[in-house]
Amino acid sequence: MAEFLSLLKTLVICGSLLAFTMIVLLSLPASRLRAVALEVTKWLVVSGLVLLTFSPLDLLPGLPVDDAVYIIAAILTGRSALKDRETRKLLDEVELQNLRDRAGRN
Repeated sequence: MAEFLSLLKTLVICGSLLAFTMIVLLSLPASRLRAVALEVTKWLVVSGLVLLTFSPLDLLPGLPVDDAVYIIAAILTGRSALKDRETRKLLDEVELQNLRDRAGRN
């Protein structure tokens, strides 16, 4: 029992640090790190929803409604993460082109 409580304590501490880090990153409005962190968080949510789909834990036992909701939410979150990645890559290309233009002027 002591090992389980120790593991639980470690998980709570790590989860709290991760949550605190995400809150700090979300408060930075135009940071690249924020964009990457949001994308990674969305992919983590997708993987969690996929795991919930196949887990034996159900909100409504006997009905596949919650599994369908998990799948739909995973698809929508995945699409949002892909859109964020495309936007981030486009902004990186624009910034790179601006840097090249500035270097060419000098």
